[in-house]
Amino acid sequence: MKHTYTVTGMTCNGCKNSVQESLIALENVVNAEVNLEKAEATIKMSKHIPIETLQSALSDKYKIKEKKI
Repeated sequence: MKHTYTVTGMTCNGCKNSVQESLIALENVVNAEVNLEKAEATIKMSKHIPIETLQSALSDKYKIKEKKI
């Protein structure tokens, strides 16, 4: 399954890479692609991951929330 989230607090490519690496390191994450310009992350997961788990994997300066379509 693939979900797209809004990620705030990213200001540079270093931030983008940090968020992407943190998300990819989570259990059940198959792939994560972070887009700095759109402030979003697209996460492919083998099993649903609660938003709280995603947030706890990130530094406090980043906030992740479900993207409203």
